[in-house]
Amino acid sequence: MNSKDILTRVFEITQDPRDGLLFLNEFKSISPESFALLFADAETILDSSGVLFSDIKLLHQLDLFPVVVIEEDSYNYIKVFFPQTGFQNEDSKFGIGFPYSLISKKNLLGEVKDSILRKKIPVLLWNKDKDEFVPFLKETKSILHSNKVIIVNSEGPLRDKNSGKVISLIQSGEALDEHKTNVTYSTKNINFLSIAESLVTSSQNPKFSVVLTSPYTILRELFTVKGSGTLVKKKNKIRKYESISEIDQDKVFALIESSFSKSLKPSFLESKFDVLYLEESYQGCAWLTKTEFGFLLSKFAVNGIARGAGVGRDIWDILISENTPLFWRSKPGNNINKWYMNIAQGIEKDENWFYYWLGLESNLIPKVIEQLKNQPEDFYPGKQN
Repeated sequence: MNSKDILTRVFEITQDPRDGLLFLNEFKSISPESFALLFADAETILDSSGVLFSDIKLLHQLDLFPVVVIEEDSYNYIKVFFPQTGFQNEDSKFGIGFPYSLISKKNLLGEVKDSILRKKIPVLLWNKDKDEFVPFLKETKSILHSNKVIIVNSEGPLRDKNSGKVISLIQSGEALDEHKTNVTYSTKNINFLSIAESLVTSSQNPKFSVVLTSPYTILRELFTVKGSGTLVKKKNKIRKYESISEIDQDKVFALIESSFSKSLKPSFLESKFDVLYLEESYQGCAWLTKTEFGFLLSKFAVNGIARGAGVGRDIWDILISENTPLFWRSKPGNNINKWYMNIAQGIEKDENWFYYWLGLESNLIPKVIEQLKNQPEDFYPGKQN
C-alpha cells in the first residue's frame, strides 16, 4: 500500500482529511521517539487486539512509532494467539501485522531510537508484580519526552451521566478534582483520572496531554480536532499584553495567517492593538482595538492543533470578562459562525459579513454595524474565511 492509499484509508476512518494532514505534519515535526506512549490493558488486548493492532499498523505505515506499553501477561497471550509472526517477521501477511522490537528500561531511549531507525514499533513490557504502574509510566514518559500518553481500554472515554456525551476535555486543577469524586464513574475511570493527574502535573511541556479512548477510535482521537476520547492537560496559560513590544509579533502574525489560511496585508502588519490575549505557546490569540463604542475584536485566531485543547474557549472567557461592550464580524462561510451565534447577544447579516455584538446598548447597534462595515479587509483573497 503506497503513502497515498494509506492516507486515504486513515482519512476514510477519521472523515477529516484537512485536519488530518495538519495533525500528521505536527506529529512529524517532533522527535519520533516523543510522538506518543500507548498503553493497552490486558482486557483490551484480550477483547480488541485485532482492531488495536490494525490502527498501530496504519500508524507504522505513516512512519509514526508509538511506544506501546503492555503487560507481560498480554505479551504471553499474543505469542500464543499470533504465532505466525512472533512479532518479528516483517514480511508476514498474518498475525500481528507490523514489525516490532522488544525494548528494555535499562537503555530505554537508545533502544527506542534504534527500533524506530529499523522501522519497528517499540514495545515495552510492564511487570505489574515488580513495578507500580504510575511511576513506571512517568519515568518512561520523562526519558522519552513523550508528547502524549494514550490510555486505551474497552470502556472508552468518560461520559456525562445525563446526556451520555463524551467528556472531551478536562483541565488539571479544580475541574479534575471534581471529576475524581464523581460517584457515577467506574473504577477504571477514576484510575485513569489519577494517572492523568500525576502525569500532567509532573510535565513541563504545556502541550503534553493524557487521553483515554477506545481501541476502535484511536485514529479519530489522533487526527481530528474533535477527537474521540477524554483529554486531560494543564490549564492553558493566557497572557494579556498592551504593547506590541512585549511579544514576538512575527509569531503572532504567523499564527493569524495559519488560522485563517490567508496572508495578511501590509496595513494590518503595521497596525497596533490595544489589548492582546495570547496563549503562552502562541497557539491562540485575540487582537482587540478600543473604539468610542467599546472593543472591536479584530482577530480571533487559534492554531488548528490547539482547537481541541480548549485554547479558544479559555481566551474567549477571559476577553469577554474584561472587554465589553464587544463587537466583531465574520465572513458568512466561516466555520466558527455557528459558535458565534450561540454566544453573541445579537447578530445582523449581509452578503459580505455577519456582524456580532455583546453588552452593547441597543441605540449603538446601527453605529457599530456601520463601523464594522467600513473596516478594511485585512487579508488578501484566499481559500478560507
